[in-house]
Amino acid sequence: MGTLKTLTAPFDPLQALPAAVAARAWVAPLLVTMALTALGSAALESRVDPSSAVYAKLEAAGELSKLTDRELSEQLDLARRIGIVGGVAKGLFGVPLVALLSALGAWLFGRLVTLRLRFVEAVTVVSLALLPTAYGSGVTIAAALRQTTLSPRSAKALVPSALTVAPPDGPPAPSRWKASARARLAGLVDFFHLWSALVFGFGLASATGRSRWLLVPAGAALCLVVLGAALVGVPGLLESAGGPRR
Repeated sequence: MGTLKTLTAPFDPLQALPAAVAARAWVAPLLVTMALTALGSAALESRVDPSSAVYAKLEAAGELSKLTDRELSEQLDLARRIGIVGGVAKGLFGVPLVALLSALGAWLFGRLVTLRLRFVEAVTVVSLALLPTAYGSGVTIAAALRQTTLSPRSAKALVPSALTVAPPDGPPAPSRWKASARARLAGLVDFFHLWSALVFGFGLASATGRSRWLLVPAGAALCLVVLGAALVGVPGLLESAGGPRR
């Protein structure tokens, strides 16, 4: 199966997607997702103005008034570079880790409900399901490169594909933390998340040979549950352990 046809499989879940699953074509989708995620995160971080976060951190530490303009500028440059490096690491290391854990979860789910799902097929389905998020990163790259500077809030709302746009800005506060959690939960209702969930459901049905009427909604629901745990549950636990964060 050709690489281009594999990468466009999410647009054709009835024919191209089953062919990609049957061919176990997981390498190209995973590499493209890693690359676009890294580039999208780096492009966004390169445009975000870190001054509000840096000023708040320095003021909390009592160091803001002690720094010269040059030292303050160096702190801002360092914060931006750290953001860019973190964005690249998100694509190069975070994506394959998420793919591996998700594939393992899908394989265990198949074992639990007696589905004939091999691990390599689970990896393929997950890799194909990640492609919509890669396309979302591609849209982010195009949108970010047209901007000169962005605030953290406007960066989150740069591609308005979700039901909600961005959590509130400002210093940490219990009410703001709750609003942030609600924003992340509503943010699950995102075009690219829903597309990924449907691709996962169709891929699961293709890999197991079971009825689409049963596995597409079940697989999509499972995908959204995993996304909810990763995007809402884990950040919530971290904030509960370390205190509310912006």
